[in-house]
Amino acid sequence: MTRNNSYWLLQSIGWTTYAIIGAIVSFLFYDNVDVWVILAQFFGGAVMFLSTHLLRYKMKLDGWLKLGVQKLIIRLIPALFILAVLANGIITGYTLSTTDIIDVNRISPMLFLLFTIQTFVYFSLWVAIYLIIYFFRNYKKEEVEKWRLETAVKDAELIALKAQINPHFLFNALNNIRALILEDQMKARDMVSHISELLRYSIQFNDNEKVTIAEELEIVNKYLELESIHYENRLHYEILSKKELNNCKIPPMLIQLMAENAVKHGISQIKNGGDILISVEKEGKNLILEVNNTGKLKEKMGSGIGLRNATERIRILFDSEPDLELRQQGNMVQTRLKLPIEK
Repeated sequence: MTRNNSYWLLQSIGWTTYAIIGAIVSFLFYDNVDVWVILAQFFGGAVMFLSTHLLRYKMKLDGWLKLGVQKLIIRLIPALFILAVLANGIITGYTLSTTDIIDVNRISPMLFLLFTIQTFVYFSLWVAIYLIIYFFRNYKKEEVEKWRLETAVKDAELIALKAQINPHFLFNALNNIRALILEDQMKARDMVSHISELLRYSIQFNDNEKVTIAEELEIVNKYLELESIHYENRLHYEILSKKELNNCKIPPMLIQLMAENAVKHGISQIKNGGDILISVEKEGKNLILEVNNTGKLKEKMGSGIGLRNATERIRILFDSEPDLELRQQGNMVQTRLKLPIEK
C-alpha cells in the first residue's frame, strides 16, 4: 500500500470511528435520538475529516514539516485553534438546525468555548499521531537511502580499485616479457601463454567481488611458473593449502599480488635468487594467508599499491579491517594477512 493510500484509509477509519462513538454517546445520554441526530454525528466526523485534511495540505504546502520543533509548534497552535473554532461553529450550527438535542437557549459563549477546546484537543491528538507516523516513515526511508548510498559508494570504490590493479599487473607482466624476448624466444613464447591465462583470469574474475581459494591458487601457480622461467634456477616456490579451505572466498588477485610483492621486493633483489613459500591456513574464524620469501625487510618498504588496494577491497567487501603484517623471520620476509572466512 502506498503512503497516500494508507493516509486516506487511516483518515476514513479514524473519523468514522469518531462519528460512531458520538452516535453511541447520543444513545446513552439523550432521550430524543432520531436519524437526524445520527446524521449530525457523521456530519461532524466529515467536518473533522475535511479540517484535518486541509491542515495537512497547509503543512505540506508551506513546508512546516521541514521546520524545527519549536517553529512547528508556533505555527500549529494558532492554526489548530482557528480550525477548531471554524469546525465547531459549522458542527454546532448544523446540529442546532437539524436536531433537538441541544437547546439553543442554553448556548453561551462559554459553552461554545468549551466545545471549541474539546475540538482543539481532538485536532491536537490527530496532529500528534500524524507527525509520529510521518517522522517514523521518513526515518525508515532515510535509513534505506543511507544504506543504498553506502552500497553505491562501496561499488564505486571497488570499481576504482579494480581499475588500478589490472594496469599494475599488466605493466609488470609486459616488463618480464621484454626482458626475456631477446634472450630466449621459446621461453618468451611460454611466458606469453602464461600471461594470456593470467590476464584472462584477471579480466574474468575481477568482474566478481570474490573467488575461491582454489581458483586463486591455480592462477598463483601459473604466475610463479612464469616467474620461474624468467629467473631460471634462481626461484623456487611451494604452495601449501588444506582442501577444506578451497571453497573459502577472497577478493580476486589477492594471493597473486602477495606473491608478486615477494618476487618484486625479495627474489629480484637477490643475486642468487631464493625461495617463496605460500600457505593458506585457518585460525579460528579467520583465514591466514602467508607468503614467505628469501630477503631482508627494508625499513621504508611498503606493501605495494596492488596489495594495498587488495586489502582495501577486503575492508569494503567484508566490512572489517584487514590485518596485514610484514615482518622479518630469520632470512625470510613474511607477509601475513588475516581476513574473515567466507564460503
